[in-house]
Amino acid sequence: MTKSRKLLALFLAIAALLSCFVTGCDSTPVETTPETDPVTEPVETEAPARTAFDLISDGTPKVSVVRPDASGTNDADVQAAMSIRSSLMAYSKDTVTISTDWTKDGKHDANAVEILVGMTNYDETLSVASDLRFGDYTIKVVGNKIVVLGHTDTAMAYAALILGNAIKAAAVQNDSTKNYTVSIPIAGIEKTGTKNSVISSLPAFDNGTFYATYDPGNDCDEVIIAKTTPEAYKAYVEKLKGEGYTLYTSREIQDNCFATLYNKSYTINIGYYKNNKQVRIIMEPYSAKTLIGLEADNKYEVVTTSQITMIGLEYQKSDGWAGNGLSVLIRLTDGRFIVVDGGFNREKDATMLISAIKEQSKEYSSKTGMTIAAWIITHAHGDHQGMIGKQYALFKNNKVKIERFLVNFMSDTERNKAINTYTSNWSSGEGGGWTQIDTAASYNGADVCVVHVGQIFYLADLQLESLYTIESYGPSVTNALNTTSLIFKCTFTDPITKKQTVYMSTGDATGPGFQITAAMYGDYLKSDIVQVAHH
Repeated sequence: MTKSRKLLALFLAIAALLSCFVTGCDSTPVETTPETDPVTEPVETEAPARTAFDLISDGTPKVSVVRPDASGTNDADVQAAMSIRSSLMAYSKDTVTISTDWTKDGKHDANAVEILVGMTNYDETLSVASDLRFGDYTIKVVGNKIVVLGHTDTAMAYAALILGNAIKAAAVQNDSTKNYTVSIPIAGIEKTGTKNSVISSLPAFDNGTFYATYDPGNDCDEVIIAKTTPEAYKAYVEKLKGEGYTLYTSREIQDNCFATLYNKSYTINIGYYKNNKQVRIIMEPYSAKTLIGLEADNKYEVVTTSQITMIGLEYQKSDGWAGNGLSVLIRLTDGRFIVVDGGFNREKDATMLISAIKEQSKEYSSKTGMTIAAWIITHAHGDHQGMIGKQYALFKNNKVKIERFLVNFMSDTERNKAINTYTSNWSSGEGGGWTQIDTAASYNGADVCVVHVGQIFYLADLQLESLYTIESYGPSVTNALNTTSLIFKCTFTDPITKKQTVYMSTGDATGPGFQITAAMYGDYLKSDIVQVAHH
């Protein structure tokens, strides 16, 4: 631009400025029609949703495995994490990282591609766990995470197996190298199911922490909830009622709470244990015998007095040791009897018991007959259940009727685990007995009732309370068969004087059983007569 043009431009600018001062400038913009489309701001769009996971690319791992920091080496989620890692390592030339969910600031990288195994503290895990029912397993994709969860040890292992199979099916060997690529569509990853349809039918438990499941045997399943309260227990009983269960019984003992509920499919015995702030839920298939009878059902005629007899079973064995089994006979005021154990597989033991029944009922048996209202088997040792397991025919042959057996034997799974863990405390095959009792019951036309903690059997003048079973001890591995021994409290009420007498039956209960029972009930255990373990 020339000098004269610069002066002209400056003059015109000054003139325009002076014009504003003189006439005032209108700040309202003049609407004009744009000759072109206006410029618009760019719109942010979300990244497309993930459709697949590239777990391994050309032999290089693109994912890591994370498990809960609090888990121990032998825990199911740790074993599952190691199993998944092994599945990946089969196709990786480099090490696949496995770590815990602990971080210094408690935060995690949402962009990292990770397989979260077990109950980690990640938000992604928590979001999946909220929908998981007891007994279920699931593999679910949340953002960049593959969440692997199982409520039970079995379910956890099964989920790891499913993901491992998916990894194996997706592995492709590159043409030019021995390296593999593993890319899995989300549809090939996600799967949810159950390994236990019984406990998966239970509603979620609020205000408690899922602790474990346990296989107590006897066609029962057990779920254990920790860090909970009596209020949460009571709320859960109400939730069960809301889902169609009928409340059969409910009671409290020394701040422990117990209830029985049922529907057309299952009977539930649920208890709150104050000593460890746990709720234990035991489910079994429903039948009439799972409802043991109410106090209102206990109608009887007094024909005699109550009596407790311990029958001596001592004998000298060929190796010089003395045999000393347990056989207790309890006479009720209506003339029926309770038998505790019975002793060895010896005809003499059966004959002594039958003779005692005949002698104690001779004044009224011609009218009432001879009936054993309940035969309790405390545990499956041969000096306790051996006699009825082998000599059962003698009772029917002598016209002694047996109405039902009361038992709670441990499962074969837990028994085998115990034998392998405590080899010095167990002998091979020890602890069977269910088949023998089932055979004896079938031959004598008796029912078999699985006993649960908190139940009361009303039998004439006797209230028979179950205080301890193996269901109170699991999921700990049983250290010895005697730890499975039932503990009963028997309260007799004289029909005339109403005076009460308390008899405690312990079978061969050992330290752990006594410790749990004492911690739960305290001075509620005070008794006039105690059958001391061994014997």
